[in-house]
Amino acid sequence: MPLKLNQDELPTVNLTSMIDILFLLIIFFMVGTRFSENESNIQINLPKTAPSGAMLTGPSNKTVFVSADGSLQLDGQRVTHEQLTAMLAQAVQNFPDTTVQIKPDGMVTMQMAAEALSAVRRSGARVDGLTVAAYQMPNVRR
Repeated sequence: MPLKLNQDELPTVNLTSMIDILFLLIIFFMVGTRFSENESNIQINLPKTAPSGAMLTGPSNKTVFVSADGSLQLDGQRVTHEQLTAMLAQAVQNFPDTTVQIKPDGMVTMQMAAEALSAVRRSGARVDGLTVAAYQMPNVRR
């Protein structure tokens, strides 16, 4: 009988059962481990601090009201176009995320609303929305 000098296949080791046993041992030790009772009873004296609030209030949404006569109000305070731009620029400088909502009256012309929008944009604030109050046409008899 001739002697075989080279092997056709290399022997393989099946690791599946070994990995299964390893996972079972890990689960066994995780479930069976009991932590020391002394570790949970350690008394720790934490430092005491005084309650503190925020140094500055967060950015709030600003509201610009445009009246039918063309006057502007920023959060209920009557302002001019220049004051509106300056006040909003200061708010944006303090809080870059400041948003402005413009609420023109139903009788406001498009030009007045556009001027208010332009003043807000010059300040660098982000316009959140333009909400127009409902206006009903007067009854016309024929």
